[in-house]
Amino acid sequence: MKILYLGDISPGQTSGMRLRALTRLGYEATGVNTVAPWRKAGWLKRQVQRRLSRGSVVDEINEAVLAAAREFRPDIVWADKQEFLRAETLEAIKKLGARSLHFTPDPYFFLDWKQTRLMNEAMSCFDALVYCKVYESANYESLGKPVFYMPLGYCDEMHRLMPSSDPQWNCSVGFLGGWEPRRETLLSAVAASGVELKVRGGYWDFLSDGKWTLRRHIILNQLAGKDHFKFRRNAVVSDAYLGGEVYGDDYARALSGARIGLGFLRKVCPDQHTTRTFEIPACGSMLLSDRTQECQEFFAEGREAEYFDSSEELVDKVKFYTTHEEARAHIAAAGRQRCIDGRYSYLERMHDAMTWVKSW
Repeated sequence: MKILYLGDISPGQTSGMRLRALTRLGYEATGVNTVAPWRKAGWLKRQVQRRLSRGSVVDEINEAVLAAAREFRPDIVWADKQEFLRAETLEAIKKLGARSLHFTPDPYFFLDWKQTRLMNEAMSCFDALVYCKVYESANYESLGKPVFYMPLGYCDEMHRLMPSSDPQWNCSVGFLGGWEPRRETLLSAVAASGVELKVRGGYWDFLSDGKWTLRRHIILNQLAGKDHFKFRRNAVVSDAYLGGEVYGDDYARALSGARIGLGFLRKVCPDQHTTRTFEIPACGSMLLSDRTQECQEFFAEGREAEYFDSSEELVDKVKFYTTHEEARAHIAAAGRQRCIDGRYSYLERMHDAMTWVKSW
């Protein structure tokens, strides 16, 4: 079976990891990096064309997809987070004899700003839909297409034990992820407890100077949702902040080097798990996450991971496990084993999804 994979297949991106899983499973798979045209465009151009769902970048994406389909002649087109794929592009692909499948690792129906006019139009053109947010299952089912639930996961080739002697990667507590008001509050409580905290991710830099800019205003208001926040300095969190996102082996080093890995969910949507739910234990760190039913089903509380419902419980567990290394190490090891025994890797996730695809 030949599979054309559409997505951000740059190094370190989960789309590329899922494409790689398909090739490891023996499929003839190739990819189109549909994010590359956006990266070549300037910030203002990106903002305008994303809002309008039209323009030269959108044209380039659709032309590249259709050209690849005509050349490769796939049996399946797997569209991963394709907000700017046109309905007519999908119809043209269908005429080439390929079936198309939609997937996004993000919430789609729940957040207006995740939706685009083009994808709303294209949704009904897909032959099947794969989703990872249980709370959106009814939205997908309402489209009248075959649907398949595939939770998020981890890449066994990438997310593995990566101990380092370089102190920049090692800490008592680590967090990798973007800013959000609630996350800032929780990290402030952790930092104030006196433990060694390291933070990496996007949009935390304003905490070091507290300055307003138009770009920051647009992005942070979107990330904050309905939560109120102020542009101000936050010394305890900015002192723990080491910079933006890291990828590849550095990502694995950052997770492996944290004795406790914080798995914060976002408040703007009712997520029950994220990629870091699996990546943290896969890299050998002890997962300390928001308590949700799905997380507890993936990892047993107190045995394979730990959870919290409040900043007080979070700090209490941070203090306990940073001073009880044997208990922490036992949970971390059990969590990593659960990743393996539970078949949580993308290799196994994609195996199950393709088994379903073959049953259509």
